[in-house]
Formats: sequence, structure tokens, C-alpha cells
Amino acid sequence: MHSPSLLIDGLHKNKEQSLIAVYRLYNRKLLLFAMRYVKVREAAEEIVADSFIKMWNNRHLFSDEEKLKAFLYICTKNACLNYLRKPVLEDPLESILNTEFDLAQDVDVYTKMVHAELMAAIYKEVEKLSERQRKVFHMSFLEGLTVEEISQRLGVSTDVVYANRSRALAILRTHFKLHNSALLSALLYSFFS
Repeated sequence: MHSPSLLIDGLHKNKEQSLIAVYRLYNRKLLLFAMRYVKVREAAEEIVADSFIKMWNNRHLFSDEEKLKAFLYICTKNACLNYLRKPVLEDPLESILNTEFDLAQDVDVYTKMVHAELMAAIYKEVEKLSERQRKVFHMSFLEGLTVEEISQRLGVSTDVVYANRSRALAILRTHFKLHNSALLSALLYSFFS
């Protein structure tokens, strides 16, 4: 069992253990809550992960666990409603990481250049992540390991792996959305031309 006052105090003191405790306490509940709205597990997982990141970024605002809980649920609900309002578009970062480019069949030099530049930009930003986030990102997206395999290799819980993977993706998405719109435009051009 957790102590609400210790949990809030730990968040105020930037303790990762408190973040993990909050994650364990609310992740499953929030995921089920989000699934009632969006019906797509991957989207619900991303929404919940983003809610935890927003909570962490605003951790100093919570004076008790009820306010924390309310924030997580409201944040998740709003994100679900926003998701439902937007047309479904594939996340550019996800598509870069999950798309297999068949370079043997693609003779277009420009496409190869764009792909190389995009991957270089991603690698550059990945290097700016914390050591654990970088390792988890590399093992998950570049080596294709499961959360359980990463957990075993690093000797940490699956919750820690989920949290670090979610934070890494959120940081990368934010960076590319804010700073690299031309790069993303080039990616879209290469996919749809």
C-alpha cells in the first residue's frame, strides 16, 4: 500500500520512485478508461503515457492524491476527445521507425537521401535522451525487443521500461513537431510521391 502524503512529497522532490508508484497505481485504470473512448489500444496507451508525462511536468501543482487523480483522469479524457476529433493520421515518428524501406526496389536517390537524413536526425535526438531512455528506445525500436525482454536485459521492471519508452517517444515527438516541420514535410513527400 502507498501513503498518499509520501507519494505527493516524493513527486515534489522529483523522485522517480514516486512516478513509478503513481504509474503502477493508475496506469491500468486510465488505460481502461481511455479504451472506453478511443477503442484502439495503441492510441489509448499513448494517450495515457502522455497524461503521465503531463502529470510529471506539473507535479508541483498537486497538494493531495485526489487532485493528482483528478488531473490524470481529466487529462486522459481531454486527450481522448481530441483524438476522436482529429482525422486519423499516422504519427510521422512512428512511421519512420516502423517502416521497412525496400531500397533494392527503390531507385529514387532523393528518397534514399531523405531516409538517411531523417534517420540521422532521429539518432541525433535519441543521443540527447537520458541513458536509460536511450537504451530502452534502442532496444525497443531498433532491436525490436519486447518490453519483457528489455526488462530482463536491464534488470528493471516492465513498468520502468514502459515509462522510459513513453517518455522517450514523447520527447522525440515534441522535438520533431516543434523544430523539424520541414523534415517531416520531406518525409511525407517521399512517402506520397
